[in-house]
Amino acid sequence: MRASRFFHERLLEMRVGLITTLNTNLGDDFIREGICQVLREVFEGRSIEFIAIDKQYPLTVYPPRHPIRVVQNLARSLPRGKGMAATLCEKLCHPFGFSRFDGCDLIVQCGTPVAWPGCSKTPWGDPLWHRVVGRLSRKGTIVLNLGAGSCYPWESHGDVFKQRRDALYLRRILGYCRRTTVRDRLAQSIFRRLGEDCPLIPCPAFLAGKRFADRQAHRELIVINYMKGGGHYDWGQSIDPSRWENVMREVIRLLRKDHPVVFLCHDQTEYHLASALDDTVPRFTPADLREYFTLMSRAKVGVCNRLHAAVALAGIGIPSVSVGTDTRLLMVEAVGMPSFYVKEATSERLGDTVHRLLTDAEDLRERLLALREETWERYVHTVAEVT
Repeated sequence: MRASRFFHERLLEMRVGLITTLNTNLGDDFIREGICQVLREVFEGRSIEFIAIDKQYPLTVYPPRHPIRVVQNLARSLPRGKGMAATLCEKLCHPFGFSRFDGCDLIVQCGTPVAWPGCSKTPWGDPLWHRVVGRLSRKGTIVLNLGAGSCYPWESHGDVFKQRRDALYLRRILGYCRRTTVRDRLAQSIFRRLGEDCPLIPCPAFLAGKRFADRQAHRELIVINYMKGGGHYDWGQSIDPSRWENVMREVIRLLRKDHPVVFLCHDQTEYHLASALDDTVPRFTPADLREYFTLMSRAKVGVCNRLHAAVALAGIGIPSVSVGTDTRLLMVEAVGMPSFYVKEATSERLGDTVHRLLTDAEDLRERLLALREETWERYVHTVAEVT
């Protein structure tokens, strides 16, 4: 009887590997949360052990006592050739396996830009994707790539394959995956050119607030998320950070006439930037997802540079306008929210857009929540269909 119960319990357990980024960006937390919610729904009744690997530290896919990790740690004390020694050991030892992903029932790449200029040079391409995920995929492990996106300069994303190696890299990644979904139309177009027709489904971050949002909260705030220059990167587009700063100062001045305004900061850098922009506006840096969505539940409209802030707001029925520097703006387009390239954003255009969003807020809320449920069903169906 005990043996029978043991094997029954083992059948109800599963291990899921997650390729993600940890303790770096709240946007990645939103994506991972959305995907984990979907997986728990699909595998309801089973105990899931999630094994999250930070792709920025690809060798953490091996346990601490694995020879690859041991040599990596020893190499740090070498006067020269630290990286070469660790890389050589990794190349020699990876065929033996014993990674933290070995034995997983499923591996999921948690939505992120996959296609960008020079993506073939990514430091996690060989050690994580090719030598671990590729090996396991060939052995039959199911690999899903959910919410893959593009990240190209807004002004020059017409020819995305200037580097042939990028196309070869992306084709290999697609080949490892049983199913890939995309979060923007450019990524869909890129993958179609590579022979893979991937469904466009809003970013999994759209689902993150589903279990955290306070439905009874009084929606009163206009939430501002501000980044220097309007985004993470300039991309050689000669963006003037001082111009964007002045635009936002004017936007805040206009909005504060009629509405309470707060800064929603994703990290300490944004917290200090917000103070420099207007130190009379309250600032918040939520510590976790529950705190984040509790605050955002009080919003009626947002103005966002962090595009995942816009997607997360939309997921709890809050409309927003986004301003950015690259094709991640298309991720916001996929949930039907307005956006501007930073050079085209003026205080007048942003003010008018916020006014329209406020006027239509209730209708937009219903549409966004309906789209979230449709997105939920599409992800659940996608995962269930191939697992």
